[in-house]
Amino acid sequence: MLLFSRITTPSGSPRRVIPWVMDITAYVNANTDLTVTCWAGTYGYPIGTVAWSSIVESQASFVAASTALNAQDGYLDRLEAAADMVTTPGEDRLGEIIHGAPSDPPPLGAIGRITRATAVVDRMAEAVGWSIGIAQYVEQVIDSPVAVLSDLYGAMGGITWIGVVPDAAAADASRAKLAGDSGYLERLHASKGLFVNGSGHVSEVTRIA
Repeated sequence: MLLFSRITTPSGSPRRVIPWVMDITAYVNANTDLTVTCWAGTYGYPIGTVAWSSIVESQASFVAASTALNAQDGYLDRLEAAADMVTTPGEDRLGEIIHGAPSDPPPLGAIGRITRATAVVDRMAEAVGWSIGIAQYVEQVIDSPVAVLSDLYGAMGGITWIGVVPDAAAADASRAKLAGDSGYLERLHASKGLFVNGSGHVSEVTRIA
């Protein structure tokens, strides 16, 4: 299973951007077999960032769906309607899910915490093992699933962790549990040498569509 994500930062008033985001998300869900969710970047992204994501069986199945979508006038019309809002290149990401079974889309308002780091290539196997192990440990501490992805494109060795909770209160509670957990801090220390120094990045998104 793969997770596809498209990230972009539209400019302009939210009065115009948000209705467009909602509309194009609804269009894709109604006119393809993809199940797409849309998220607003709240922390760790440029202000105004939005991200669409979809779990797909394979790269081939996603290419088939996106090729069909790109042939639809309704989709192209919606892209053209945002030509003056989306003026900088976005980014497409594709990651293989190596831990964490896909589940139903979370509710609107759900909070996603995304942690990314780049493994040292000649210690990739160790880094993957550690990445899955700490995800499993965090799941026990916060009582909420954490997915682990191996980034297929971009910096070689990229690993992404994604944990989603129902709302901001649950995000606060999860963070507090981890901050006070000695086992979590010990496991972080055990990652020394497995990842490129300074490559760690933490961000947060909120589901809006």
